[in-house]
Amino acid sequence: MHQFSEVIFIRGKKVLISLGGTFEPIDSVRGISNKSSGKMGLALAEQAYIRGADVTLVAANVSVRISPLFNVIYAQTSGQMADTIFDIIDEFDIFISTAAVGDFEVADRKDIKISSESPFDISLKPSLKIIREIKKINPSIFLVGFKAEFDLYYDELVKRARKQIGDAGSDMVVVNDVSNENCGFGSDNNKVLIVDDAGVLDLHLMSKRDVSKKIMMIISKKIQDM
Repeated sequence: MHQFSEVIFIRGKKVLISLGGTFEPIDSVRGISNKSSGKMGLALAEQAYIRGADVTLVAANVSVRISPLFNVIYAQTSGQMADTIFDIIDEFDIFISTAAVGDFEVADRKDIKISSESPFDISLKPSLKIIREIKKINPSIFLVGFKAEFDLYYDELVKRARKQIGDAGSDMVVVNDVSNENCGFGSDNNKVLIVDDAGVLDLHLMSKRDVSKKIMMIISKKIQDM
């Protein structure tokens, strides 16, 4: 697939990276979230910065310390993240969507604290698929999607990555199986497949820093060749 290892600089390119996990309120104090830490997104931001890019982060809930080197916009819910990204996406050359955006939001959020004295039901509705809207707003952007799947075989992981390419027009999709040992949400390591029009690159288990280097090398090469 990709046979290169040199550092390719992308000075002057504006890179937007979403990271962390969204929080979807149920009532005034409770909500639905996920275990995303933001580690992968931050590692990619650091690699983009090293290569000379102007990096902006849209951060949901994260467990990492974000350097003041980066311009950071915080967005807690999937709706807030969507609004933030849509407002600024036409300013960027590259968007890397690592955030674990909730697939569902509460249909009837309460603005009070629901009593715990009796059971209650929660109705969920699908949240907007942010990545599917990006190319509609900025057709020329280089779009990188991330997909976290659970307990799937290689062929199915590739199939789902290619489906996102078809649905969203992603230029590249990074997919991983979070059921694999040592590479779940919050881990310092990852094992991913990088899927694009050149084929599939299967990366063995390595640190997220090393994964981010591989990903940014591919992105930088493709941007250089455009």
